[in-house]
Amino acid sequence: MTTTKKAIIYTRVSDPGQVSGLSLDVQREKCSKWAKDHGFQVVGIYEDGGKTGTKTVGRDGLEDVIIHCQREKIDVVLVIDTDRIARNEFDHFSIRNELKKQGTLLIAINQPLIDGSAEGLLMDGMLASINAFYSRLTGRKVRKSLEKKWEDGIYPSWAPLGYINVNKGTEEKPHRVIEIDPKTGPLIKMLFKMYATGSHSYLSLSRIMFKKGLTARNGKVLSDSSLQQILSCTFYYGWMKWGGMEKWGIHKPLINKTLFDQCQFTAAKHRQFLVRQRKHDFLLRGVVLCSKHDSRFTAEWHYYHHDHYKKQKIGYYHCHFQGGCSGSYIEVNELEKRVANLFKNYQFDQEFIDLVRQKVRDYLNDGRKTLESQRQAIINRRKVVEDKRNNLEDLLVAGTVERETYQRQHIKLHGGIEVLDNELAELEHQRSIDVTLIDEILALSRDIYKTYSTAPTFLKRHYLRFFFEAVYVDEKRITKVVETPLFATLRRQHHIIIRTNWLPREDSNLQP
Repeated sequence: MTTTKKAIIYTRVSDPGQVSGLSLDVQREKCSKWAKDHGFQVVGIYEDGGKTGTKTVGRDGLEDVIIHCQREKIDVVLVIDTDRIARNEFDHFSIRNELKKQGTLLIAINQPLIDGSAEGLLMDGMLASINAFYSRLTGRKVRKSLEKKWEDGIYPSWAPLGYINVNKGTEEKPHRVIEIDPKTGPLIKMLFKMYATGSHSYLSLSRIMFKKGLTARNGKVLSDSSLQQILSCTFYYGWMKWGGMEKWGIHKPLINKTLFDQCQFTAAKHRQFLVRQRKHDFLLRGVVLCSKHDSRFTAEWHYYHHDHYKKQKIGYYHCHFQGGCSGSYIEVNELEKRVANLFKNYQFDQEFIDLVRQKVRDYLNDGRKTLESQRQAIINRRKVVEDKRNNLEDLLVAGTVERETYQRQHIKLHGGIEVLDNELAELEHQRSIDVTLIDEILALSRDIYKTYSTAPTFLKRHYLRFFFEAVYVDEKRITKVVETPLFATLRRQHHIIIRTNWLPREDSNLQP
């Protein structure tokens, strides 16, 4: 009685769209034909689409092959070439040895010279090294190509949700750029506007956007972590981050920086500023300088071991002067508190506060008139479309319109109503954003210190830049404050009241 020989087929491509003889279908067909011609029964086919051969981690198909061989006696694992298994010589021999332990032979059907002979093993080792060499060489070329794209202002990676990668060149000479996805781009913009109002949680926002058609790449509802990543991604207003570098990109932004900042402010409010209280991203870097060396302060974490198991980290600001400045070290919390205390000394006078309030009233009144005018125009357009839809439904009931024509026109009219409803929603969202910003402005005019203290980090930086060009420190004490020209003008015009007997000028000696 003849025992049937069993085979498993494994296929892999690095790019899901890869063709030219190495697509998953081609690999599978060639391996299946080889198995049939040599009397093997294929008992399993595993694949890894869009997976690199330089790493074995994350290749579920390859892991399933090994598990299958451990669970069942498999005579051969078939691949089209050895580089499908691995492009790293260490992984190549590790996988071969693991299969050998299970009594399974690895066969590359396009490389018949590789067998168990001395010559075959030599050929196998040479090909493994060649595969690894070409992989590393290709990686070097790819890195140079990506760096060139970065220099040209093109984001050298996959586009985030809301954008798509587009080839503007040819298949032989591709020129890939990033453009706004006509389907998901407007939805991402809507997502930012809705979140900026402060009226939506991640949960409610994900459900609303799912109904509108914005999903994760797997087609599921966006998770909280995905929403957080989107709403904190600077790419959407044009600022790219890649490989530790940052710069403006040439892609078209979906939102502006103001809307992005408003979303960060909303997120901080939702967290009740807990992140601000527990973590530091070194707020004062670029603002505080050393009085002795006129050098800007930098900051870093220092770690202390209290026992064998516990480790504590403490942040320190210090002078960046070359050669060191040992007397400048001061804890992050202490220096940030001292700088915050500077704001206790300032108060806008009543005339300035009244002026701000009047400007706000004028802005709100003008905005309400404009908003109502725009809102009424949209409502009128919506009524026209709604009347057309109602008339079409009446024609269907009367039997004077064909069913196919009705369905086509009804979908079009219903879509038009949805577009107008979205325009109405956007008007309300914009009004909510304006009111939130106005609230922040009024709070600042009433109590500078309190508003600064409760603001998220990104707003604190704006406040610091509004009031101070530089704050000088010596031996853990603030010794001099340099005002911004705008702040100095307000003080000279007596719009700023100084609550103590000192003035924050360049020649001020302060010890808060």
